Amino acid sequence: MRGGPSERGRVSGSRTAALVMMCLVGAALLAACLPARDANGSGVEGQVLIGPMCPVIQAGQACPDQPFETKFEIVDRAGKVVAQGTADEKGQFRVPLETGEYLFIPVPPNPGGPPTAAPLPFRVEQGEWARLTVRVDSGIR
Repeated sequence: MRGGPSERGRVSGSRTAALVMMCLVGAALLAACLPARDANGSGVEGQVLIGPMCPVIQAGQACPDQPFETKFEIVDRAGKVVAQGTADEKGQFRVPLETGEYLFIPVPPNPGGPPTAAPLPFRVEQGEWARLTVRVDSGIR
């Protein structure tokens, strides 16, 4: 008798194997079309510091800048915002980026007033992490 249970199981099994093989080949082709990425990645990392933090700076007394939690944007050469983020409570940040030139722009909590910071240009090299120390002016004098 044709098409008995054991013969149908073999046909179904070979169809399943063929379907799995087609999915694997399709996934491999799709992966080959994606841009190559370095195993270690690349981008920008660093710390945002705010200062001065002392109302009156006196010679011989330390008044170090402090870590600053703040929002920021990263803009490419064309002026397009390519990433947004927040430096954590230690002022630290890490953003994966492709190779290229960018501006790190701290977003002021009070637009038009202190604290303020100028955009900071930087370059990401392939497979490397650019390291920034971003200084924000507290406005304390």
